[in-house]
Amino acid sequence: MLLIGARIQEYRKKAGLSQEEFAEKIGVSRQAVSKWERDKAYPDLDRLVCICEILDVQVGELVYGKSGQADGPGQVSREREIANNTVHMRNFRGKGRLARLRTVFAILVACCVFCMVVLTVLIVRNEWGTHHDKNGNVRVEKVYRQYTKADLGYIDDNGRRVVDTVWLDVPGIRDGDYLELYTGADNDSMFLNYRPSTIIATSIVMVVFIILLVLTMLEIRRMKKEDTLHIVLEDKTADEKI
Repeated sequence: MLLIGARIQEYRKKAGLSQEEFAEKIGVSRQAVSKWERDKAYPDLDRLVCICEILDVQVGELVYGKSGQADGPGQVSREREIANNTVHMRNFRGKGRLARLRTVFAILVACCVFCMVVLTVLIVRNEWGTHHDKNGNVRVEKVYRQYTKADLGYIDDNGRRVVDTVWLDVPGIRDGDYLELYTGADNDSMFLNYRPSTIIATSIVMVVFIILLVLTMLEIRRMKKEDTLHIVLEDKTADEKI
């Protein structure tokens, strides 16, 4: 194991931070910091990066020490070997996690696009003003699913039957029922009075997906940065062995 607890404690004291202050900056408990400094536990790689940024110290310096001689040549060599193996193992695990995150990211993008399409349709089809003519002779031709799509038909000014597919938020609608809605100025398009809860709920769902999308993107960027650190540590270890 890498005995870095004493070095964490040394640099923490040099920075004038108590264990409580240090733990708060990292986002862990004081007990966790205490375990690190007593070599009872070890921070993972992302915590290690955070520690180095807070204490203003290089990762290699914190892991291996300034001179690399404090614990004896044999111990230092053993620590470096274990560190290299740990880096490779975490790099292997990180690749699988990064692939899963990218899959989740793609799914969230699809969900966001779908929600945007639904919200756009609801906004465009909603009867916002009074510039449309009410038409109560709109027949439900086919219901695809409750609270989703349905084919509605009506007769236009030229006596032609117009069938259009719209999103509905009216429960209990069946094929053959009639709905009260509004048609366009030229009687060539249909508009409904959607319930505010329908538009608000769709907006909230879309915002949630966008937030999850942003968080996933940030996590992917963090893992890519962590992979860069893996490469730096691997190169440093290889150079020192040569």
